[in-house]
Amino acid sequence: MSWLTESIPDKTVAWLVLSKLVGAVLGAGVRFLAEDVLRPRLGVSHETRRVLRRFSTPLVRSAESLERRINILVRNEDKNWFTTDEYMRLSTLYIVGEHLGWVRIIERQFGFLPFESARRGRELNRRLTGIFRALSSHAYFRWHPDQGMVSDSTVPRLMLTAIGEAMTVDGDPPKVLEFTEFAIRYTNDDQFRRWFAEVAVLFTKAHPDDPLHWDRLIAAGANLRALTTFLDSRQALVSRRPVANLRRMRSAEAREILRKETT
Repeated sequence: MSWLTESIPDKTVAWLVLSKLVGAVLGAGVRFLAEDVLRPRLGVSHETRRVLRRFSTPLVRSAESLERRINILVRNEDKNWFTTDEYMRLSTLYIVGEHLGWVRIIERQFGFLPFESARRGRELNRRLTGIFRALSSHAYFRWHPDQGMVSDSTVPRLMLTAIGEAMTVDGDPPKVLEFTEFAIRYTNDDQFRRWFAEVAVLFTKAHPDDPLHWDRLIAAGANLRALTTFLDSRQALVSRRPVANLRRMRSAEAREILRKETT
């Protein structure tokens, strides 16, 4: 048994060396996890919350205002207020621009933050871009036999982005144009007015006799309601209301897709 007593010190030294090596490797792994994985993710989460705390209130209020205006126009479509009442037309375009302006500000603030890496971040992105899906994509109309007509009913995504950019005012914090300044620019600036031309066409054509434009407008309102519910789940800013006007949609297929997405 002498080999055992003689080899124990050597084996003990070996185990000590090995344990230190293992500890060093594990320690480096823990540091890597903390410094290169967890800390950036926690930082992103913190930055996302900071951006939302700063801008969610005007975003929610603008989404609520636009959804209410859409509801008014849809429920009173026989009066054609958008085409016959100059104040209704101008104020509607302003409310559209106001919301798109806040969306653009938030897009700029997020920059390259990978906020979609978390489930709630992905949900935020889906709700934030819901109005673009309603107005600019084929998402609710892939079933339609004439995809050319579907394309003709869209408001180009970059035109909506351009409206958002035109409505923003640089500063700390950034903000959007007030209504009086918007009205002056819309009246006197041809290029500024052109940014809103496609949106004006949408509101002008949105009528039950034009199912694609009509359903797009209702889809925009439904997505705005879903956004406010997501951002203001405790009803601190706006009261909880169900998604409106789905029953007024002409397309049963689009209505069903929208119902699954927003309710």
